[in-house]
Amino acid sequence: MSEKKKEADLCDDGRTITNMSGDWMPWNRGLRGYFGEKNRKKKREDSKVDKKEFRAAVAGQYLAMLPAFLCVLAAFALMYFLLRLWLLH
Repeated sequence: MSEKKKEADLCDDGRTITNMSGDWMPWNRGLRGYFGEKNRKKKREDSKVDKKEFRAAVAGQYLAMLPAFLCVLAAFALMYFLLRLWLLH
């Protein structure tokens, strides 16, 4: 009797708890979302960047990546020195 009750509790009743369409994801917006009027206006406004601002933005990106690059470089240097110490003695 208890097995039949457990099977009845697990039965799918067909209700939807949440929307599973995924329209909110950027890769599911379709061509209308990508080529829409709003995006055209944004692209025109964003494309008005002069060389000075562009170079400053690129320099800022490199400066933001510099600490991570230095950490990776320091880790490789530490591994090199530890392996060298271990293999020579």
